[in-house]
Amino acid sequence: MKLFIFCALFISCLGWANTQCATTYKVGVGTLWPPYVMYDDTSYSGLDVEISEAVFLHAGFCIEFVKLPSSARGIVELQKGEIDVLPSASYNKERAEIAHFSKGYRRERMRLFTHQMTAPITNLTELFAAEYTFTANPGAYYGEELAQILTIKWYEQRFFEVASVTQRMELVKRGRVDFLIEDEISGLYFKRLLGYKNILLHEYVVNDNAIHFMLNRQSFDYDKVLKINNAIKALNPELRRIEAKYTEWIKGKP
Repeated sequence: MKLFIFCALFISCLGWANTQCATTYKVGVGTLWPPYVMYDDTSYSGLDVEISEAVFLHAGFCIEFVKLPSSARGIVELQKGEIDVLPSASYNKERAEIAHFSKGYRRERMRLFTHQMTAPITNLTELFAAEYTFTANPGAYYGEELAQILTIKWYEQRFFEVASVTQRMELVKRGRVDFLIEDEISGLYFKRLLGYKNILLHEYVVNDNAIHFMLNRQSFDYDKVLKINNAIKALNPELRRIEAKYTEWIKGKP
């Protein structure tokens, strides 16, 4: 509880600071994705929300959060210029053609959550070839290994995208699908929150990569991107403290 009270106060203070700015950049966030993005009718909180507020405030930019219907919609809205920033973004060549990428501000590990443990594997194809089924978040990036697997129609038919993380977890709990491909921290959060002790974390790491801000090319020129990158570098100790605060809570530490 103390964690979320702190978040609310932090966001409130930064919201006051944003009223001093002539230009406010729109940061798009998709569906609820604890512990990274959480919101209600009046406020936003979460690991990536706190990091976004800290970085852009340090860089001298004001931001406001805009709710999007899904994570996949964020790319479209960024291209259209309806939003200026997408946090929680993994880099790939296709995305780099439509937006600037900041320096990485944290890392993300995509893992497999399952109701049944398999023998050790050396690659993800082994599980697809064994005819297991998978669920994941639409619009998310899970690395080149999965991207290549899904170019094969037979494998792609065993992959189901579901927007709600609670629904994805429930599908695994009930045995409707064999594996959930999910961010490690988010998966552990929901496993603890929902009390799903029968869901296991598989040892295989699907993807481990840096997480960036995607920045609209019309809104951010080279100098502005540099200010954001410098802010990320200068705030690195603080960003790690924010991250540790959430991960320690998820793991049940005080």
